[in-house]
Amino acid sequence: MNPRAINYLLVGVWLLVAVVVIAYPLRTGKIRVGLDPVSRTSAPIAFWRAYIISTALFLALSVAAGVFVRSILQ
Repeated sequence: MNPRAINYLLVGVWLLVAVVVIAYPLRTGKIRVGLDPVSRTSAPIAFWRAYIISTALFLALSVAAGVFVRSILQ
């Protein structure tokens, strides 16, 4: 498999995971914090805090994984 095909495959997988991590809580209005679900309507501050932390961690890990994969493929 050539490196370009691997890049496209990884970007596709990343997009699917990004939709689940970033868009799903916004769509449903719920996010899980530990074992407890937090609702956007009942606890908006807790929801947005958890959402921002979750999104920031996901993006930071995505950048780190991208740098790692790029170093392997080059």
